[in-house]
Amino acid sequence: MREPVTELAGAGATTAEPLWRAATSARVRDLAWCTLAPPLLSAIPREFAALAEPGGAALASWPPGALAAWQRWLASADPDLLPPTIEELSALPGAVQALAPAARSLRLGRHAERLLHFALEHGEGIELVASNLPVRRHGPHGVQTLGELDFVWRDVARGGTGGAPQGQLVHWEMATKFYLLVEPEANVEAMAPDPCTRLQAFVGPNLVDRLGDKLSHILRRQLPLSRTTEAEALLGARVDRSEIYLLGWLFYRDGVMPAGLDALGLNPAHLRGWWSTLAQWAQRVEARSPGSPGSLDSSGTSGTSGTSGTSGTSGTSASASSVRWHRLPRARWLSPALVPEHETEPFETLHDALAARFAEPHRELAWRREAPVMVCEMEPAGASAPGRWRERSRGFVVPPGWEERARQRAVQPPRC
Repeated sequence: MREPVTELAGAGATTAEPLWRAATSARVRDLAWCTLAPPLLSAIPREFAALAEPGGAALASWPPGALAAWQRWLASADPDLLPPTIEELSALPGAVQALAPAARSLRLGRHAERLLHFALEHGEGIELVASNLPVRRHGPHGVQTLGELDFVWRDVARGGTGGAPQGQLVHWEMATKFYLLVEPEANVEAMAPDPCTRLQAFVGPNLVDRLGDKLSHILRRQLPLSRTTEAEALLGARVDRSEIYLLGWLFYRDGVMPAGLDALGLNPAHLRGWWSTLAQWAQRVEARSPGSPGSLDSSGTSGTSGTSGTSGTSGTSASASSVRWHRLPRARWLSPALVPEHETEPFETLHDALAARFAEPHRELAWRREAPVMVCEMEPAGASAPGRWRERSRGFVVPPGWEERARQRAVQPPRC
């Protein structure tokens, strides 16, 4: 069985695999993913753009030529000189204590910020001015922390406000997110057309976060922070551009991306996967086993829409011996997995393990039976990485009751 192929290449990609998929070093893959992978959005929906100050919001863009220069540099970089992965940091707790709090955090979002920080430090035509900069206001009742600026950098290739020779000052707010689309009703056409409402149907696996709420928060609270008098005093200059740096993966029911989502501003090349209940996942595995009725190849109609990211796939159903599975820990959620064979398992083993997890009887371990699990369909990496298996698709297997809870969360009023 082969799951719907994950979209793995950005707009304009060639048949060559992107570095964030092809690199054998996990450090290189994660760093390339944070800087070269396609963003989630290609436009800010009009209803959301209205939340920002006039001229105060845009999607992040690198200086012309900077990404190409960065990719060349990264492709030849020594992995030992790149930022360590979360797992490497967690394995060296003694050494981690010597790092600054943001540098030693094991949270996935902080890890992504570390990687972007490294890229901005080494990027051509870029001068990093500040990162994780707290903005505080002094008042009659003491000091109030207004928030924190993720990144402020100077575009030395462009003049600043009024033609200032030092270059434009750019503020980036970064978010790294993973959302599952859970339609409140069976028919997507029945959903409200308002993007503020429809983006709420993209919910995090823990049901706390929603794409619409996150975008609203960035536009309402985070981007305007750089234009306060307090931020201007800290930076010694006024910010010329405030932009959203939004990366991540979106997951669709059984890998099918519904029609009618164009108005949401989603990047056509955004990274995507699937989500299914345990029973539905098992049914698809059985239905698509080699030789079984209804077996689909990598271009089957229930696969992910689009064709820009299917490099490296044969377009035919995989034999049972060429497909294995890997449970992807949160620390590895960024870039596609590449693991030794002993970290993979056959479908039957993984299915039984997930069934046991979702039936966890102990109350103190209730989170095990309530949380979706990210899994990857794996295939042999071939000559580029002998003995290792590479991710072909990824998705969440959700426990009983999760879908109904997600639907309830999706229809709660938006904050935009």
